[in-house]
Amino acid sequence: MQIRFCLCWTIGWLAIAGAMASGQSPASFTPDESGYQREAVLFLKQNCLRCHGPEEAEAEFRVDTQLSAAFDDLTTSGRWREVVNVLNSHEMPPEEEPQPSPESVAKFVDYVTGEMIRAEQVKRDSVIILRRMNRDEYRNTIRDLVGIDYDTSHFPQDPPTGGFDNNGGALTISPLHMEQYYHAAREILDEALVAGEQPPLIRWRFQPESGHSDSNRVEYDKQRLIINSGKNRDEADAVVMHHNSWDRNINVRDFAVKNGGKYLVRIRVGGRVPTRDEVVESAKGFLQRRLDEAIQKNPSQEKWKRQEYERGLEHFQTFRDYDYGRPRLKVTQHLAGQPKVIAEFDVNADLPQMQTIEIETELSTDKAGLTINYAYDIPKEVENFWMQGHDEFARPEAAVDWMELEGPIYPEWPPQSQTRLLPESPLRESNPREYARTVIARFLQRAYRRPADRAEIEQKLTLFDQAYKQSDSLETAIRAPLIAILISPHFLYLAEPTAGSDQAATPLDDFQLATRLSYFLWSSMPDDALFRAAKSGKLQDPQELDRQVDRMLADPKAEALVENFAGQWLSLREVGANPPVAELFRRYDRHLETSIIAEGKAFFREVLQNDLSVMNFIDSDFVVINERLARFYGIDGVRGDHFRRVTVPAGVYRGGVLTQASMLSITSNGTRTSPVKRGVWILKNILGTDPGLPVANVGEIAPKVPGIDKATVRQRLEIHRELAQCARCHNKIDPLGFALENFDGSGDWREREGHGYQGRIGANDPLIDASATLPDGTEIDGIESLQQALLEKEELFLRCLSEKMFTYALGRELSIVDRPQIEDAVAAMQASDKSLRALLHFVVRSEPFQSK
Repeated sequence: MQIRFCLCWTIGWLAIAGAMASGQSPASFTPDESGYQREAVLFLKQNCLRCHGPEEAEAEFRVDTQLSAAFDDLTTSGRWREVVNVLNSHEMPPEEEPQPSPESVAKFVDYVTGEMIRAEQVKRDSVIILRRMNRDEYRNTIRDLVGIDYDTSHFPQDPPTGGFDNNGGALTISPLHMEQYYHAAREILDEALVAGEQPPLIRWRFQPESGHSDSNRVEYDKQRLIINSGKNRDEADAVVMHHNSWDRNINVRDFAVKNGGKYLVRIRVGGRVPTRDEVVESAKGFLQRRLDEAIQKNPSQEKWKRQEYERGLEHFQTFRDYDYGRPRLKVTQHLAGQPKVIAEFDVNADLPQMQTIEIETELSTDKAGLTINYAYDIPKEVENFWMQGHDEFARPEAAVDWMELEGPIYPEWPPQSQTRLLPESPLRESNPREYARTVIARFLQRAYRRPADRAEIEQKLTLFDQAYKQSDSLETAIRAPLIAILISPHFLYLAEPTAGSDQAATPLDDFQLATRLSYFLWSSMPDDALFRAAKSGKLQDPQELDRQVDRMLADPKAEALVENFAGQWLSLREVGANPPVAELFRRYDRHLETSIIAEGKAFFREVLQNDLSVMNFIDSDFVVINERLARFYGIDGVRGDHFRRVTVPAGVYRGGVLTQASMLSITSNGTRTSPVKRGVWILKNILGTDPGLPVANVGEIAPKVPGIDKATVRQRLEIHRELAQCARCHNKIDPLGFALENFDGSGDWREREGHGYQGRIGANDPLIDASATLPDGTEIDGIESLQQALLEKEELFLRCLSEKMFTYALGRELSIVDRPQIEDAVAAMQASDKSLRALLHFVVRSEPFQSK
């Protein structure tokens, strides 16, 4: 059977390759030697050769040997791109050198750009890149095709190229992929197609107060389950969780369900949140006992110990994190020895009232367990770390009444996945083969996202015939052709075959356009409405296309655009990869980390759904936050874990993506800020500028500089910039990062750079210097003036955002050929109040999007 499937793969691949072959010899680029000598060489000799020739060769670059008319060569074209960029940005020639006239520069740049475009057009005409679905797209497609939410986290991670992981040039396929796709297809259909009666429903309720050790066991389904509520205290019929500790968890373990599938975990819980006065009063008790013990032990130290007492008391009276939020719990599922967090939530019910939290999860028949952890973190400060683990210390508490497991859950039987694949029909009993033909034809057309020809259907029907002879069961035999479809290149690749043409670009047909549109906005296959529009031939109508875009953006599946475009453009997927060190940044915790990721997505969603100006990404008078972020940002009056739009109050320096803790934390080094990383992030993601590669083997900072251990980040970088080979790039990068120095490595606001114990800020520590001078001479000082300077570079940002969106939409990196489309996109946005929705409409209507 597996051999047949590999054969199907090979046949499918050859069909695609054959359809995409032009039958012609690949076009080749012919260098324009005479034009090159006339238009390029003369300019280079007059303006560049003295510094970048045989005598000087500054930056190890020579225009006489490293540049040529071979614009189709990858290395050469990269060098020409850098030459054009530095001329356009007036970085070269240096100010102290004679300057060419604007007319001569424009003529030279136009010639070089024209040759680069000509070379790129030839290259694009002769090379076609098939784009494989990445693992997010695969998961979403299976959800919409079969009705199964298939976990693809075990698939190999898709490498991002050009900033996004849907780039066809990087989405290669390996034998491991093929094997996983085959096993995935079998697992998907095993779950989708069921036989027999509905599995019986179980409903087990666990009472945590029944026992505080592993010796407490309860029998369910002839299994003796462990119910251990840890060393938490009992309160009436509930168990109260006060703080997180290895011996303070509530867990149910050592069980296995008889039938795998979807299960519901319910937890009955209530919460208690102490007031600031209660916090101070509880801390006062601890501080007083410590004071009394110290005086009794050493009376001569009474004066200093009383001062310590007063400082400690002031900490609890003023530190803003004691204005607590709701208690928080985390639920971890253990399945076959593998832990997985299935929920984190705030407890919103105030005791004695309780609420029931419902969590959906998947269970197999392997050994399983469930654990509830306390998940509200309080920064461990010198004043409180020694008292936090005592029940007498006032902090948010959660009282767990019971936990329940119910399943497997089926809203209907047979499940929707089965009726979707095997709909009711009289042919099912009277003529199984003809019924199989209709099933295959429908499934194949939806899976391949285009009409299927008769030969394809007959080929898959042959697999059914062979399997039916062996099993005499339609439900069993139909799996063979369906699995073959799911491992076919026609399904796994977003193929756009062409019969060959002399045109530079061939228009997509309606079905190809529907597919490209759906994978752009939904990261999934077209729905029935989009298929109908394609079948009717209406999708080429601009008005119908606009209507479909608006309809699709209103659909919940458009959340994929937020997850996959915003998540990668704003680097949200990098959050937590190198988190701020806990000892130095004590306010940074898991709840904050999940919140700052959600903030970036919520902000993008707010701009998209409300059709706001994209300039809000640079500076806005609002933030989109939850209570946890409000507490971190110092914004009062925000309650609850849901995200909502909040006007930025006076004195709070937030608004736009540059002030979001996600960007600020990922552009730090874990222990301190990094103006270089922050500057590079702004250049790449806001201004669309290549910061250049660092000089090899330079290192960060000369290690033997006296006093370097006490230097501020700015002083360290100024030492670094004294190296001539570093100054050129750092003069462009560092000023942008310096303006963000008031934000520490976790994204928290600060006025001074802390040099005390564990990064604590002392009264004599240096004030933050956030002033800088941009390469164009603009003076900035802090985040607000940086935002104003970036707002004045509106066209650069609009061009950058347009390039990002086109790259994501087309699934390929852009080249110089695409520049006219980018400029038109910028103009379209400027004509529509710089609307993000206008950009999406422009991309979809553009020639690159609608052609192959």
